Amino acid sequence: MNQEIKTTKQGKFNDYLHLIDLRQLGIRGNTSGYAAEFDDCSLFFYCGSSLEVKRLLRYVKNTNIDLSTCKYLITTHYHFDHNGGLWKLYETIKEYNPDVKILTNKYTKELLNDYEEHLARGKRSYGDLTGIMNPIEKNAFKLIEPCTKFDDDLTSINIIDTFRIRESEVKLAILKTPGHTHDHQCPLFIKNNKIDFLLLGESVGISYSPTKLLALPVSVPPYFNYNDTIETLEKLKKLTVSTGGFCHFGVVNGADNVRSIIEEFEQFMKDFRAEVKKIYNEKDDTRYIVDKIIPSIRPRTEFGENNLVLQNIVLVSVYGMLMDLGYREE
Repeated sequence: MNQEIKTTKQGKFNDYLHLIDLRQLGIRGNTSGYAAEFDDCSLFFYCGSSLEVKRLLRYVKNTNIDLSTCKYLITTHYHFDHNGGLWKLYETIKEYNPDVKILTNKYTKELLNDYEEHLARGKRSYGDLTGIMNPIEKNAFKLIEPCTKFDDDLTSINIIDTFRIRESEVKLAILKTPGHTHDHQCPLFIKNNKIDFLLLGESVGISYSPTKLLALPVSVPPYFNYNDTIETLEKLKKLTVSTGGFCHFGVVNGADNVRSIIEEFEQFMKDFRAEVKKIYNEKDDTRYIVDKIIPSIRPRTEFGENNLVLQNIVLVSVYGMLMDLGYREE
């Protein structure tokens, strides 16, 4: 097991999980993909937009993961930068295994097939780099109800499936974690009666530093909900998690480090909300608020002052928080 605080290098990081750098927007270390490889099946988490699917498939080919063994494609939420290419990945894998299923909840299923407005919103920021989205057939989905019980007594967590890796048993569960979006869910693996891996998705923000246990806000319109975010973070703090994976980017190693980044992000979101309100009361202008708040957020990353990715993250996060506060409409 990698003992670094964070794993940001593409490759296998434990005996069954792979971190895949999708290089979204042409940027290394921007968006994560994950593959789980068991004795008799494999699972994939995230494929990026339709433009990044080829990178995921290239990694799978280069590491000799047999596509015919893929049992599930598992989501955290519907956003195009993580699952916009899911239709394309599903159609590809279905040629090797017609029984493959997209394991998700009913809200994500609906949003993946009602994507026009979401994709148009993405294009305003990223243009053609959003890729394209197509409908996904009804039979592709296996719908689940994410678990609402968060407790280190793992007997209370609903197990969806069980796999084997050599002599060990690995159990799959999925937690309900709204806030970033109302459909957000967090898949996890239980091994040796411990949470071996929790895919945090964007429930704990996005982490763009290879060394700091800090995350950026993800209060993205139109579905961000502050109260749900804080409630989810409170629940996640109840868990002891060996490793936690981010959408953007990489893996946090060690239970103390995972808890630390959750606790720090919870306080940060409270401070971020208060700062947005304070600056809004100075001047009701979105660009003014963004410009004033960027200096307090930039040290949480290794981005330069004029980095366009950082500026866009702050812009959408400020606007989403303003909407949640009732100061803006979509």
